Amino acid sequence: MRTARRAWAEVTPALRDEVEQRLGSPVREVEDRRGGFSWGVVGVAALADGEQVFVKAIQSSPDAVGDHRAEVGVSARLPAAVPAPRLRFGLERDGWLLRCFDLAPGVLPHEPWLDHELAAALAMLDACAEALTPSPITGVPTVAARMAGRCETWRALERDGTHDVVSGAALGAWEREHLRLLAAIEARWAELVVGDTLLHFDPRFDNILIDDHGTARLVDWSRACTGPAWVDLVCLLMESDLGARDPQEIFLASAAGRDADPLRVDAFLVALGGYWTHTAALPGPAHAPHLRERREHSRRATMSWLRSRWAADGAAPTVGAVR
Repeated sequence: MRTARRAWAEVTPALRDEVEQRLGSPVREVEDRRGGFSWGVVGVAALADGEQVFVKAIQSSPDAVGDHRAEVGVSARLPAAVPAPRLRFGLERDGWLLRCFDLAPGVLPHEPWLDHELAAALAMLDACAEALTPSPITGVPTVAARMAGRCETWRALERDGTHDVVSGAALGAWEREHLRLLAAIEARWAELVVGDTLLHFDPRFDNILIDDHGTARLVDWSRACTGPAWVDLVCLLMESDLGARDPQEIFLASAAGRDADPLRVDAFLVALGGYWTHTAALPGPAHAPHLRERREHSRRATMSWLRSRWAADGAAPTVGAVR
């Protein structure tokens, strides 16, 4: 199922005129690109002079524009070593926010991942971690600040038996058995998951393009934040379909994964699992109802990995150890 998009013709004439002036050529058409969940213009603009650029535009409502403004600020300051398309410019006019990028070569990887595409994506994250540690950009929120108010599910369920539309009775047997521990770890996750790497924080398969030479590039930096480098690896593993692969094997094959403190990784998985347990119970937005299915996939993947990690260790951490 594709996300519903806005048409280029819906952007105000004054903004379209300014885009063409900056590009030095009229826009002949904008071809929608699949992937993502943004309700706006998202596509490849073909110019009259034969050039192509990537454009994204949304109506700048207060509840939607913050991340998109952040993308402009972060993308404009990414080091050249980061495998990401260059920002041409960002514009805010007539109630719209528009971003224009160089067109990144390549296509979206498959789901489940093909081996060579996953290898390219993992190499890309390694390159990002090297170029972005410590973060070369100031004023970016921490991963905890990025998720503020969104990681309270386990504590609410333990305390009240419900959290918004989620009830304790709807949890699986494993989650109910470990609810006290999940709540205790969730209470501390923000202080455990800290670091100085600039993270993309949304490296799903449809935010990655892989070219004919096997080079992967990362697009859409609207959720950038700072934290430990391994966080982006966890997000990639949990937000896309790995098929039959074991996320633990992939994680530990990475230097960032091998060096990560297991309790801190568990804490992040607990926070993500709670977030997705809540959001997967909500209906998807009208323009992207399939977002609910994506959240449910991530919920299952995250809780499955957490269960297997604790089983492999012989026992889950104790509440006392967490506190």
